[in-house]
Amino acid sequence: MKRRQVLKAAVALTVGAGMTACVGGGTGVEFHRSKKRTLSSTTRFDAARFAGRWVIRGEFVYPGETPSFGAVNFAQSGGKITALDVYGPGGLLERYPAKQPAAGRISVGMAPFDTQYWVLWVDADYRTAAIGTPSGSFGWIIDRAKSGGEDRIKAARDVLGFNGYDLSRLKIS
Repeated sequence: MKRRQVLKAAVALTVGAGMTACVGGGTGVEFHRSKKRTLSSTTRFDAARFAGRWVIRGEFVYPGETPSFGAVNFAQSGGKITALDVYGPGGLLERYPAKQPAAGRISVGMAPFDTQYWVLWVDADYRTAAIGTPSGSFGWIIDRAKSGGEDRIKAARDVLGFNGYDLSRLKIS
């Protein structure tokens, strides 16, 4: 091998090892969900019924972090979710255009850096929902009201647990 080829191979191996550490093969970020469990979104999803303002009643946080317990608003058009706004205690934090590639799946951002938010469960009356990401980097329990509906909040919590989420990191308001 020529010296240049050896250097290229060494650089590729070094970069590959670094990426593995960052993505979970080493001591990189630890997400909230075990990927050993398969994840599926609800097929019983109606964007028009899902659209509107939701209060974040449950949120996954890392040890030492404080949940925001803000709100989220989903916009829809033509039977698909088209945008979401995230609110913190002080007001609007971020506005995201969104796509809905499949029932219960909402994509924010551009590939390959997009984030898929999956509606794992929503109650029959669209009052409470459990949302997560396939990676497990994120999870919410959202509800139309700031209080009440403890049975639905528990059901959403159970759905997240069933889907491999570490419930010790779930903070519920």
